[in-house]
Amino acid sequence: MTEKFDKQFELDVIGTSHCRSRAIACTKEEYQRFEQWRMAKANVVSTHQTWINSIMKQCDQLKIGLKAYRYLSEGIELATELGIKVDESELIRTNSTGLTIYNPANLASMIKGMKNKNQTREDKIKARLEYQKQSVN
Repeated sequence: MTEKFDKQFELDVIGTSHCRSRAIACTKEEYQRFEQWRMAKANVVSTHQTWINSIMKQCDQLKIGLKAYRYLSEGIELATELGIKVDESELIRTNSTGLTIYNPANLASMIKGMKNKNQTREDKIKARLEYQKQSVN
């Protein structure tokens, strides 16, 4: 089943090593197909980079919050707010002495809010129309 699915998206690409000066004749349709492939490849790279940047921002916020915690219970509360199951008995070795800065519920909410959110075309159009309506008012 996987092989059948993958066959739809296969493409043979001629590499540039050892044949830089060679030109290969192709039809206009073949060239347009290559351009489509190149654009699809660029979109994959861009989307992947956006996804990785989002994850890195979430990790940075998580590190900042965890460094501020002093009580084990606050770290467990944060994990629970993020939907991560933590067995407290595995973490008993940690020393709990105090907390000063971040509220775990707020930090969890902020990290969840940073996740990539995809808007449909219709959602974008609706948001733009609402913005224009507010600008007129």
